[in-house]
Amino acid sequence: MQTMKNLGALLAVLLALALQPVNPASLFSAFASNLGPQEEIRYTVLRHGTGYEERLYPSKNWVCTKQKGGYSDEDQVQVFLRLFSYLGGENSENRHLKMGIPASIEYHVTAEGKTFTACFFLEEKDQSNYPTPTNAEVAIIRRPEMTVFTRKFGGYATTETTWLEEADSLRAVLKEAGENTRSDIMYWNAYNSPVKFWNRRNEVWLLKV
Repeated sequence: MQTMKNLGALLAVLLALALQPVNPASLFSAFASNLGPQEEIRYTVLRHGTGYEERLYPSKNWVCTKQKGGYSDEDQVQVFLRLFSYLGGENSENRHLKMGIPASIEYHVTAEGKTFTACFFLEEKDQSNYPTPTNAEVAIIRRPEMTVFTRKFGGYATTETTWLEEADSLRAVLKEAGENTRSDIMYWNAYNSPVKFWNRRNEVWLLKV
């Protein structure tokens, strides 16, 4: 049943790609080119704890867009389309770019509510030579250097509940170890294509304080 649900979600994304009025061929090309090996952001493991890692991530550029409203399937499809449109040539140079990994969502809680900012990592060769997005809803954001606590977990993490449950479980492990993290912001990271059904890799990053 879960595999059928995942296939249905993938087909919905592909259908949405096909129905896009703006350059659908480029969108398909961008999607297809990112099904193979992808460059992962480099990081340094500072320490292996019991059930978690402490890592240092450098400041890097990401192509990002805000999710409006929440984390519904419809929100995620629209985010996917905007970011893949940029990779597919919807930029100042009409250039095709390859997506690095992870695909990452910054989850930020403020007095005004929750914001979701979805980002694709830009490969190293594009870090200092990237085209400007032509869609006003897409931007290049340079994330600061960050020290995080994380661990890997599998499956399809497609709901807000799944990510928040993993974050709570990781916090419990860290509390046991005497570690403190920020409560207002975290990062949800997926490393695999939708068509990879087994041995998937996901990570929540909690910021060290």
